[in-house]
Amino acid sequence: MIVRGNGANGSVATTPNSLSFSVAQAARLTGCTSSQLRHWARSGLVQPTADDGRYNFRDLVALRVVRSLLDAGLPSVRVRVAIETLRRIGEDDLARLRLVTDGTRVWSCTDDGQILDALAHGQLALFVAIDRVAADVDAEVQRFDAERAAFVDDLVSSVELRVGRRTTESG
Repeated sequence: MIVRGNGANGSVATTPNSLSFSVAQAARLTGCTSSQLRHWARSGLVQPTADDGRYNFRDLVALRVVRSLLDAGLPSVRVRVAIETLRRIGEDDLARLRLVTDGTRVWSCTDDGQILDALAHGQLALFVAIDRVAADVDAEVQRFDAERAAFVDDLVSSVELRVGRRTTESG
């Protein structure tokens, strides 16, 4: 499995990193469960990094990457080691990397030549692009924000309608 970002080109996401999301919202946006997110936060795998203790966009991308690695069959212990190793070498912005896994090991790649080397050793690799993951998360956030705005508009309209009726009835 290759999980990759845009590398030097930067992220294609339009969601500002200043937005923050609750555990429930992050779970919905990443396809993880709330209990997974709480467990991963307690264990330090992926902790919310927004100032208010909520998840920001980069956190959502990291959560999706962890989920993708687990879905590819990588054991959670190896996912943890891979993420910790990337952090240790200063590569914690997953949207800027390409990761390769054969379901047992994970390689961090900075160019396509390294991917070819992994395949030359007979390793089966599945490809998942982090920039696509980031774009998917961005689209989910945009839909979520539109749904939230519509809900608030409906709620405000409903309250205004009720207040208007009361004013008309009492007048």
